[in-house]
Amino acid sequence: MTDNLSFERYDDEFSSLMEQIRSSLSQQPPGTLTRNLLQQCEDLIQQMAVEARSVSDTTEKRTLLQKVRTCKSEWQLLVQESEKYDLLHGSNGGDSIDDQERLRLQKNTDTLSNQNETLERARRTMQETEQVALEITEELGNNREKLMSAHGRVREVGGLTGRARRILYGMNQRAMQQKLVMYGVAVGLVVGFTVLLWTMWR
Repeated sequence: MTDNLSFERYDDEFSSLMEQIRSSLSQQPPGTLTRNLLQQCEDLIQQMAVEARSVSDTTEKRTLLQKVRTCKSEWQLLVQESEKYDLLHGSNGGDSIDDQERLRLQKNTDTLSNQNETLERARRTMQETEQVALEITEELGNNREKLMSAHGRVREVGGLTGRARRILYGMNQRAMQQKLVMYGVAVGLVVGFTVLLWTMWR
């Protein structure tokens, strides 16, 4: 269940408006009230879309956007029904038009309906592209965190290598110093022994 209370209130309001629109369409003729309700419903859908896109959680955002698409499809069906009635019977509830004009208007209505379906498919494609982009962005963020972690481990290993290098260098220095001391002691012993022998044989 989503924690976005604003979207839930919009959803409840949308359901209420849809019931009022269907009730208005059942009247003969539907009248101005229907058009006003349809306009209110369109404005509400736009608010729902804005609210859905403001959600930070990717999974919840995808769910809410799908809900918005469903609401918009239901609204468009009622819009087409209202427009069809207006075209066939006149927006002001006047006399019916003749059969030839009715057929022409019906053809125009069908053309508009097909165009709306094409636009809806294009919009769904855009929404799907947006979802893919969000998923790619999320994946890139995860990969960046992994790279940063690996970089930190490399730096840590580099630090340990430098420390080991310094330790080896110190050991080499001490070994060299010990060799010099040993050479000095050996030379001193040789010199001392030579002096001792020279003194004894003198």
